[in-house]
Amino acid sequence: MMRNDEAFEALADGQRRELLVEILESGRYDVPELPGSSQEIAEANRGFLREYLSTAREGNEGDKELISMHLVHIPALADGRFVEWNRDDHVVTKGPRFDELVPVLELIDELPDDRPATDAVVTLGQ
Repeated sequence: MMRNDEAFEALADGQRRELLVEILESGRYDVPELPGSSQEIAEANRGFLREYLSTAREGNEGDKELISMHLVHIPALADGRFVEWNRDDHVVTKGPRFDELVPVLELIDELPDDRPATDAVVTLGQ
């Protein structure tokens, strides 16, 4: 059985939740490629970008979200074995531990589309 901390960490970010719900619904997530200049910056500065992306600094949100997906969120989920990432095909699929997250992902998926997943409240034991 999974420790709660691992599940909470996997589900802690909205981008991760969206990716995981997409995999729950369709069985895969197609990862957009980084544009050329962003790819070069990411390759040259992985450590710096991980620190930069974990802060609330302002920047180009489109590139920041995409770089964050490539360098932070997908690797974190892959390290936890919740997803498998085929970098060559730019596809993320279910990992060996994905099913451990399914009950929570199903709850998230049932939220109305106009309500951000970050507002979800789950009451246990009632």
